[in-house]
Amino acid sequence: MTQDEVVNLMKGSKTEKEWNENCDKVKAEFGGYPNFWREAIVLSGIAQETAEKFGSDAEIHIVAL
Repeated sequence: MTQDEVVNLMKGSKTEKEWNENCDKVKAEFGGYPNFWREAIVLSGIAQETAEKFGSDAEIHIVAL
């Protein structure tokens, strides 16, 4: 899986569940998040833009259990 393929996969996520499943696919392929993840997905704004499609955001939320 190339960086462009990862970017396109993540951009295509339509729901939070699909985003999480796609994250799992990427981590399985690379044995964890790839070195380019932070720059290509987080800092580029893809995580935020994609999360907004399904009414969420890319921020870290702390929730009491």
